[in-house]
Amino acid sequence: MKFSKKNAKQNTTELRGELSRAHLIISLLSLIAIVLLIVGSTMEVGFDANLSTIASTFLALLAIVSLCISYNLFKHKK
Repeated sequence: MKFSKKNAKQNTTELRGELSRAHLIISLLSLIAIVLLIVGSTMEVGFDANLSTIASTFLALLAIVSLCISYNLFKHKK
């Protein structure tokens, strides 16, 4: 019984770390997508500027939320 509880707690800690890293990756990818959208909208044959602005806004919101979740998971390791 003690081994299974200890193993479950260890797995939970490892899963929290993995989830924290996954959220960091999501936030980095969304920031890269924002840069690509901005560059694509400034080119002659590119994306629509209004749609790029809307998509960049939503991606920025996603990046902020994901960074906050990652920070909280990393901060509250148990």
